Amino acid sequence: MHRSSRRTVSDLSLGMACIALLAAFTVAGCGEIFGVDAVNPRDKIPADETFTLAQTLVGARAKLTQAYDLKIVWGGLLGDEFVSSGTAPGIQEWDRRAVTSDCCGGSDRTASIGSPNYVPMQQASKLADEAQARIAAGEFTQVPSPPEQSAVFAEVSAFEGFAKVWLADLFCTVAFDGTGPELTSQEVYALAEEEFTKAIQADGAESQVRQAAYVGRARVRLLLGDEQGALSDAQQVDPDFEWLAQYSTNSFPQQNMVNFRTWQFGNWSVGPVFRGLTIDDTGNDDPRVELAKNPRPAFESSQDLFAPQKAGSASSPLRIASGDEARYIIAEIEGGQTAVDIINAVRERHGISTEWQPSGDEPNEIRDKVIEERRRTLFLDGVRFGDLRRYIEQYGLDFFPTSTPQGFPMGDQTCVPLPDIERNNNPDI
Repeated sequence: MHRSSRRTVSDLSLGMACIALLAAFTVAGCGEIFGVDAVNPRDKIPADETFTLAQTLVGARAKLTQAYDLKIVWGGLLGDEFVSSGTAPGIQEWDRRAVTSDCCGGSDRTASIGSPNYVPMQQASKLADEAQARIAAGEFTQVPSPPEQSAVFAEVSAFEGFAKVWLADLFCTVAFDGTGPELTSQEVYALAEEEFTKAIQADGAESQVRQAAYVGRARVRLLLGDEQGALSDAQQVDPDFEWLAQYSTNSFPQQNMVNFRTWQFGNWSVGPVFRGLTIDDTGNDDPRVELAKNPRPAFESSQDLFAPQKAGSASSPLRIASGDEARYIIAEIEGGQTAVDIINAVRERHGISTEWQPSGDEPNEIRDKVIEERRRTLFLDGVRFGDLRRYIEQYGLDFFPTSTPQGFPMGDQTCVPLPDIERNNNPDI
């Protein structure tokens, strides 16, 4: 697979000093370093003049990556990428899609599930928002004028866009700033679109940041039903582009939590629909979803644990945005031979020589194949849960699992209720 356009959110235009600062973060995590009170998900971050531009960017990047792997883990559990082998009641409720306003902790709405995900995502959004405001206010002499056209402004705008997308994907409703109204997922996607537009329109934006923003905006436009806007954006992205979240073993929050849950802790397993996948009718394993049996015993001994090779270490990177996603957006919208060509081109980039051709026997054969190829190629890319919700709304296709591997029936919840950590602290809700 080509890597010529590979870029990470830890690549720093300000040099290695930022990487060194990131490596120095303690287990306390970036939230505490940058003054975010864990009790209030979007507490105002003090405008401390001692915070340099480098520190501000590192904090935003670090919190973004911390929020991202958590979103993949928990979205995967509520969706179909993961199942739990744990026995904690809150986890079981989540795994069975029974996450309602009265689950998982009684009066504290989704206390054991929603809040640990909502807070880091809100902090990621807030850190990016604060960085964006400080840059726009001209606080940093290193940033050329006008600051809204600078590379760093574009980058934090992209951060803000992705943080909002993840919140909208996972939660039924979201609120911002502690006083804002309760917003639907669609309203939050629209806010994310505005942030991606800022990144795209900044004259000084690095090519890789602009492409990441194009992928992000194409994604939310598709989620919002703007197919022509999504198509136009997706066409701006190089096929081999990748934007990666980096992880490390410097501290626990900096580890890849997908690896921790599936390889180290032994209470998460890749879902049944992602196991044993082969290429068409060839019997050849699909390298895009390469799994291994985890020798660690499951919490429930009757289960085998299947772990993803793409998260095989605590420092394995995760893709935030890619040319693969952009190509599938084009394929889904345009269909026909364009979609067939894209399916086969993406396969080739991932080392799959088998070409697929439609039989013509089914009216939605190409569309359904795009959906299937997308789920395999973008496995653990943070898009699956949003896709599952979109397929129901757009096509009436429900791919949510109906039962657990143990045979327990699943609920019908397709998003997580707004946690009480927001509801109890927000006077406008």
